[in-house]
Amino acid sequence: MTIYANVVAATQGETLEEILGNGDSTLTHQTFSLQKPPLTYVAATTPSGAATTLQVRVNQVLWREVPSLYQRSPQDQVYITRIADDRSVTITLGDGVSGARLPTGLENVSATYRSGIGLAGLVAADRLSLLKTRPLGIAQVTNPLPATGAADPETMAEARTSAPLTVRTLDRIVSLQDYEDFARAFAGIGKAQAELLRAGETQLVHITVAAIGGRPVLADTPLYSHLIGAIDGARDPVQQVRVSSYESIAFNLEAKLLVDPRYLSDRVMAQAKAALLQRFVFDQRQFGQGVTASEAIATLQAVEGMIAVDLDALHRRDRTRRLEQSVTALTARWQPTTGDILPAQLLVINPAGIRLRVEATL
Repeated sequence: MTIYANVVAATQGETLEEILGNGDSTLTHQTFSLQKPPLTYVAATTPSGAATTLQVRVNQVLWREVPSLYQRSPQDQVYITRIADDRSVTITLGDGVSGARLPTGLENVSATYRSGIGLAGLVAADRLSLLKTRPLGIAQVTNPLPATGAADPETMAEARTSAPLTVRTLDRIVSLQDYEDFARAFAGIGKAQAELLRAGETQLVHITVAAIGGRPVLADTPLYSHLIGAIDGARDPVQQVRVSSYESIAFNLEAKLLVDPRYLSDRVMAQAKAALLQRFVFDQRQFGQGVTASEAIATLQAVEGMIAVDLDALHRRDRTRRLEQSVTALTARWQPTTGDILPAQLLVINPAGIRLRVEATL
């Protein structure tokens, strides 16, 4: 057994302090930009699942970030931030009607924030060995556990999915769909599915979740605890709720391909494999969604240069080789024999289990 002392929690982001510019009380909606994006957000027990690290001060007084300047009083010392597709951050202040104007001053607007965010911060255990600054008495440093809970900033496509979920829940949970939408819109969560289960005499809401990129959401991670705390703060306390990480299962596929002789067979086969890896991966599949032989054949048949496909094997990776017409995945369910509640399954293709070969005839 190894026991670590002097352990502290750490999150990604380089702390920066910079002067944003000069305040001018004759101007409305003054804007400033951070010099070193991307802005760091950290996990938090909030409806969004994240909290900003940005602090804006005017004449050394801390102003408050708000979602919108609408209906703010002329005395409210507030500002809004907007993040562009290139991750640049713009800070906008009031006009004296909706939010206070900036007082006139020389370099009196400053910001303290952290820069750096995304999946690049998911370092493995014992990979952090250098400190930017070394306090007196610190001989060495390491991270005994791998980093968890990171996520890249939302893409436009992801925002189109998560924004309606946030609007529907309005930071409160009432219906079964609200549980699913709330969890799905939480920062760091890639997929969520809510089921109403009856476990013996008890009825409860079970939420199966997966982190961005298909990583598990383990019960001992900050992402899990923040999610639980946010759900508890928004739901009916009478309703029993359980959150579990999903079960990942995989399937193997073997097929013979008949390729148009005008095409390079190796290239068509490579494109066929790429098509499978694009269709049957975490981002494209849902909890409890199975795979059929017809879907696999249609995916291969759609590849340019493909004449025909003969499927030889389709089965779960942990089972014997055979051709099944469908491979199923289950949603969350209660096991009466053991009394356990099992999470939903997500079925993806096993890259090492793809066997394709080109034949002269089928």
